[in-house]
Amino acid sequence: MSISSVLHWCFGSQRQRIGPEHGSGDAAAHEPHAAAYDEYEGHEAHDRRRALLDELRRQAFLHDLMQLRCADVMRKPPVTVSVDTTIGGALRVLDARHIKLLPVVDAEGRLKGVVTHVDLQPLEEVLPFLKLASDVTVPEEERRERPVTTVMSAHVHYVEADTPLTDVIPLFAKNGHHHLPVVEAGGRVIGMLTQADIVKIMCGLPGAA
Repeated sequence: MSISSVLHWCFGSQRQRIGPEHGSGDAAAHEPHAAAYDEYEGHEAHDRRRALLDELRRQAFLHDLMQLRCADVMRKPPVTVSVDTTIGGALRVLDARHIKLLPVVDAEGRLKGVVTHVDLQPLEEVLPFLKLASDVTVPEEERRERPVTTVMSAHVHYVEADTPLTDVIPLFAKNGHHHLPVVEAGGRVIGMLTQADIVKIMCGLPGAA
């Protein structure tokens, strides 16, 4: 069935009920039953039209989803810190912006690593038994003045700006990623894609909670 046929069926004029202009006595006696049947048939047709329209909307949404690229839905501009930033400086950025992952970039904005709040905390606070096992701890003021590159993760998962969104969804669903930097050609960070962004997009499906 073509789209035009479907739309005509959904929105076209109702088929007129064919019947005698002057009913006999028997026809008049059955008129209440005929009216009830027509009302039932009308509800059934309405429900079928509504279900079909919902399906058309769902198909249209899926079609649009297939066309999306990471650049279309990423958060921008990205919040980053440079390789010269200190641990304390990176912590201040994370706390002020209420984010969980911070890309570390060079002077040209190219991705060099990422840090999280856990990365920036003193190791003995993350793993308390280390504090008990060692008599030597670096004063917190001194530790926070160290470059963020000393604690960042250099092995970074990222996506390119023109990557289809449908290719990225499995990374969040199967690989446990929650935040992915988005880069353009040359490795410059231009945005951030989060699991929350993906969930919001998928909730755009008709009928989704």
